[in-house]
Amino acid sequence: MGGRMNYSGLVIAGLGFFLTRFTVTLALYEDPVRFFFAGVVPLVLGLGLAAFGVALTVADVERSLVRTTATWCVIGAGTMFVLVVLTLLGSASPDLSDPATVLSRTYLSNFLIGGSVGGTLTGLYAARNRRQRRTLYQQANRLEVLNRLLRHEILNSLTAIRGYAALSAEGNREAQGIIERRSDAIAETVEQVKYLARSTLTDDSWGTPVALDDCIEASLETVRETHPDASISVESGAADVAVLANDRLEQALTHLLENAVVHSSSATPTARVTVDATARTARVSVHDDGPGLPEAQRRLLEDGVITEFDDPRDGYGLNVVRLLVESYRGDIETDVGPNGTTVTLVLPLAAARDSTPRSNPTGLTGVRPALPQLLVTLAAALAAGVVYGLVSEQFGGSVSVIGVFYGVDNWVVGWVTHEFHSVVFGFVFAGLVSLVPSRHRTDLRVSVAVGAAWSVVLWFVAAGIISALWLQLLGIPASLPSLSLPLLVSHLAWGVSLGILSALGYEHVSPRLAELGERLRSGRRSAA
Repeated sequence: MGGRMNYSGLVIAGLGFFLTRFTVTLALYEDPVRFFFAGVVPLVLGLGLAAFGVALTVADVERSLVRTTATWCVIGAGTMFVLVVLTLLGSASPDLSDPATVLSRTYLSNFLIGGSVGGTLTGLYAARNRRQRRTLYQQANRLEVLNRLLRHEILNSLTAIRGYAALSAEGNREAQGIIERRSDAIAETVEQVKYLARSTLTDDSWGTPVALDDCIEASLETVRETHPDASISVESGAADVAVLANDRLEQALTHLLENAVVHSSSATPTARVTVDATARTARVSVHDDGPGLPEAQRRLLEDGVITEFDDPRDGYGLNVVRLLVESYRGDIETDVGPNGTTVTLVLPLAAARDSTPRSNPTGLTGVRPALPQLLVTLAAALAAGVVYGLVSEQFGGSVSVIGVFYGVDNWVVGWVTHEFHSVVFGFVFAGLVSLVPSRHRTDLRVSVAVGAAWSVVLWFVAAGIISALWLQLLGIPASLPSLSLPLLVSHLAWGVSLGILSALGYEHVSPRLAELGERLRSGRRSAA
């Protein structure tokens, strides 16, 4: 996953907030029951949808999941809009043919919120199904490779062993060497089968930190032993890089290097290895000057597509490379040009995972918070919102008036919208904490400092400028900027309490949530 934010989540957040903005204003009923169901419930759903969009923006989830969810959210709102408008235009009531009248209907806004929420749930389900299909596809490929390894490599090796063993030529060093090499090949193939079968049954094989330079050097030694006339150069722009893999990464690199040397077009086989690193990945590229990687093998490396025809001449090294890199949560890129082929392994940096909070051993990808952290942040933000309200009351303020921003001076609407603001800004706080250097990220004082600094920014920008402009647009007089000491103290109380509760939650609650999630996943795998 590239980048630090899933910007598609802002589409969900913006749509939820836009639809909610006029819901309560249009639902002014004196009857409390009608006001609750026509105003407050849609308000909670819409603002919850907006907060969920912000959470997806900063969360450690696949971008494709967020894009799919955002697409279905828009489809749900658009479909509901079309259906409602068509129904109203076909109504016998003459005033419903006026678009302005239609747009002013409370139930139109509520139906659109319902369509957006339904579309979002559909998108989450669709994204989950797509991920499951991709996992099943990868597992099927692994099983196909295992079948070929067993049928081709082991059976061929056994045939050679039986043939030379039948010679019974005492002292025949050539025969003895072949028997030893074939036996070693069988042992290595069995280890491959065991590893690939294990990674097929589980989706948790993240790997451990592996020194990339040492792995490349070991691969070079192996290839130079079998191809002493080859010329292989290494250009590294990232020294002492550790990636999440295992000892079989050396095997994957050896396969690529051997492939480059064997298919070199030069009189002296030539290959070149380059290493680069980004903030979250290491890129190991193997260049050759051969005729170019065939399209079928490019599709195999990039997409894992295995052709139906079993051609032993192609070998199985590239299959193994693909499956190994998949098990490391990496990716493979290929580039074929007039001067040869470049195959690039994109591997996750061990530092990217180590930089996650200690409290979540199951891991985050990159710098964004994972689900356990978001759940803790949600609870901490709701509690911090209550702290803000209590402190504000002590200074003569009232959270109830926040409902004015949504057109209704009602304490229920005020508290609902206030907690919504607290949750949204709390999710942003979680993203800010994730950007703190790893050595300070679990420090309570740092968490409190980030919360306090963030609250001061909100006091000046959100409360002092944006809120004042919002009130002026509603026709309510307000000074610009609208800053006061009691308001600053209330925001500081919110930020400090959010920092304390979040840090304690990350330390003590997140590990238990992660463990619970792992147990649930293990239970589902066992049941399957």
